[in-house]
Amino acid sequence: MTSEGQTYTTDEVAAVLAEVDLFEGLPGDDLVRIAGIVNGATAKAGEVLFEEGDPGDAFYVVVDGAVEIVKKVSGGDEEKLAVRRGGEAFGEMALLNDAPRSATARAVDDTQLMVLPRDDFLVLLGADTLAVRVMQTLSKALRALGVRFATSGKDQDGPAQRVDESAVAVSRALQRSLMPKDAPRAEGYDLAAGTLLQDAGRGDTSWLDLTFSDGRTGMACLTVQGNGPLPAYQLALAQAFLREIAARESSAERLLSEVNGMLTRNAVPGSSQYLACAVLVPGEDAITWSSGGGIPGAVIRRDGTFDEFPSHGPPLGMLDGFTYATQTVTVGAGDMVIVLSQGSTGMFRGAADLVSNLQQKPAGEVVASIHTALRRAQGDDALETTVLFIRKH
Repeated sequence: MTSEGQTYTTDEVAAVLAEVDLFEGLPGDDLVRIAGIVNGATAKAGEVLFEEGDPGDAFYVVVDGAVEIVKKVSGGDEEKLAVRRGGEAFGEMALLNDAPRSATARAVDDTQLMVLPRDDFLVLLGADTLAVRVMQTLSKALRALGVRFATSGKDQDGPAQRVDESAVAVSRALQRSLMPKDAPRAEGYDLAAGTLLQDAGRGDTSWLDLTFSDGRTGMACLTVQGNGPLPAYQLALAQAFLREIAARESSAERLLSEVNGMLTRNAVPGSSQYLACAVLVPGEDAITWSSGGGIPGAVIRRDGTFDEFPSHGPPLGMLDGFTYATQTVTVGAGDMVIVLSQGSTGMFRGAADLVSNLQQKPAGEVVASIHTALRRAQGDDALETTVLFIRKH
């Protein structure tokens, strides 16, 4: 590929960018700023623009010609994923995610391109802004989703099998790409968390670890309620907002209130989809609890007594400006806290009874035991359920 391509005016570039999905709806002034860092380039027919595994360093718009996007599959063959023609873009994940390319791009014909370098784009936006962090979170999740769909297996005798691309399947795949690998650590406590996943689940629940500006660790339990776009899209937004705000706050007191405002302002028009969320922050001799949307939680004392936690307000994203309260719960050695993302009162109390008999079990085994009990109780109709567990040393 050569950079000696067609020369375009700033207005011409801005007009093309306005038609690209990634930049749809941006004000004209922003499009002009982005146009100022775009370069022209040409590629000969058959020329490879980038290969699968290469660093993602630029975003491309086809002006004239065509580019095919292909992926290696078993046996050394290639699967054609898409063809991009005049006015269409590709490689956009590179603007927000430094992961290697997930596919190969090759010119089908002699092709004129506009090239937007990643480094210049991040300098233009300010790489540490909340907007970029949110888009980075989503881009990583969507990239993992794209790889999952593109690497479907093949029959020995036939073409690639079709992947279930229904909205629910997309949400499940996105949800799974957002899942943390390990529970965080907090001095003086055992922490564990996990989500009971179902092959037919909606992808509507998850958990995440939080690090506050004073170095304290917390965990959040999330579940999407109501109808709207992909439930896991809401999870991705909420995770990005929660982590961003926690990083600049020294306590959980403002966390849910600020995330609530962000979700309300970023809601999809006409959606009735909201987020139930609970946050636990272990302290020296107490745990801070804050929740909205009715997620059940409780402390199970070493002596067997049981105190349920209150909900502090409606689901997040429903009422802009609502102020969520927090509760500080004193805990001593052997006290345990359990949170379930959803379920009936009877189900939650049954899980709490189970936990009270598992005081000596490792934290991860406690969560696994709860998942096993939920599957046995609900059978094939078991809800996808997230469990948080904390035990004081």
